[in-house]
Amino acid sequence: MFSQDFIPGHGGNLFQAAKHYGFLPRELVDFSANINPLGPSIKVIKAINDNLWQISHYPDPDCTLIRQALSLHLNVSPDNLLVGNGTSELIYLLAETLNIRHALILPPAFSEYARAVFTHGGKVSHVELNEENDFSLPLAELTKAIPGAEALFLCNPNNPTGSLISRVELKVILDTAARFNRPVIVDEAFMDFVPEKENYTALPYLDNYPNLIVLYSLTKILAIPGLRLGIIVAARSLIKKLAQAKIPWSVNTLAQIAGKAGLEDEEYLMNTYRLVNQEKAFLVSRLNKLPGLRPLPGAANFLLIDITKTGYGVRELVRKLGSKGILVRDCTNFSGLSRSYIRIAVRGREENRALLAALQEIL
Repeated sequence: MFSQDFIPGHGGNLFQAAKHYGFLPRELVDFSANINPLGPSIKVIKAINDNLWQISHYPDPDCTLIRQALSLHLNVSPDNLLVGNGTSELIYLLAETLNIRHALILPPAFSEYARAVFTHGGKVSHVELNEENDFSLPLAELTKAIPGAEALFLCNPNNPTGSLISRVELKVILDTAARFNRPVIVDEAFMDFVPEKENYTALPYLDNYPNLIVLYSLTKILAIPGLRLGIIVAARSLIKKLAQAKIPWSVNTLAQIAGKAGLEDEEYLMNTYRLVNQEKAFLVSRLNKLPGLRPLPGAANFLLIDITKTGYGVRELVRKLGSKGILVRDCTNFSGLSRSYIRIAVRGREENRALLAALQEIL
């Protein structure tokens, strides 16, 4: 029997979904959370097992070893890095420490940007991505709106659309924001999945734009959402201010160990890029052959799919898939989406085939 208090398809709520649909958690195939389909690296698992003895001691509050590994991976100084218990913690920390009373956000977007601002008594204005042009960036409208807000949140590649902001567009935004002394917070949680990411990341602009703040995540690329590991990359002065305001010991020992081991496993990272790109192409080609589905082009490890022409409502399709043990993301709670969309993570070939077979049977 279905649980009455569960809203299916929100994403990442495996245990409630299992209870709702009558499965064991391990029996579900979860396309609703955008996690590396390889699962955690073997070296990460070994590092955790080898260091379990450390849980009887307090974690390093400065996250020294993981910051050194991040410094090499991102090509920035350790002094420009602050590690947190996932990027969500850091988004709320920024809203509070910067005292953001009025933020500018580009929907559809990750909901925690607005929630963090609302939590600290602020308000939010929107410049919507261009849905009619596959959620392209309305650059002129955005730059015009920047002076009227106190801070700008960007997500690149964007969640849930997967759309990218080009380096040229980003520089225009940063130049405009700098003239009005407005911080620009760029969430790059999914940048590690982007082909040729060096052509899109905002990190090379860090030295020239003190108003630039980059959010980075190891949760997705290392498949460790249960450990939580997010990073802020920013000017040293801001990092120092944020570190003083942050809750102490919020990053546990095993998360720090896992992050360092994962960043040092170059073979695992290369296999991830290869698998995600291969399987995303496979999914797009097969989804385009199913009646009524329109997968949108995206640069991340997930796909936003317009299901308007299937004849099914989002909630109905999500429930039908859930009853078959397959979880997808219901996107109806994203503002800025006028049509019907679901979002699916890119997973391994066997799981992707299972999703396609279920969709074909339903449609």
